[in-house]
Amino acid sequence: MTETAEHPASRKVLDALERVFAAEIDGRLPFQSKARIYKELCDDGMVQPMERTFGHGWSAATVRGYELTQAGRMLYCASCDDGDVT
Repeated sequence: MTETAEHPASRKVLDALERVFAAEIDGRLPFQSKARIYKELCDDGMVQPMERTFGHGWSAATVRGYELTQAGRMLYCASCDDGDVT
């Protein structure tokens, strides 16, 4: 369920989005997980399936996982504390 005024994003959802965001920042996409929450986030449009192929020919390896959508990135970033900037 996506965030609305009546249903703000839960800590569980934000934690899951944070893990994908951290993988994105660290250059470790696609984020791999079999946790059910990522399927739910995919259904809600917060993450999307992603695959990346390493190598080529007979030795190529395809890695499948998730990446944030713009909606997921905005939801996660909007929840972050700006901190005290002086």
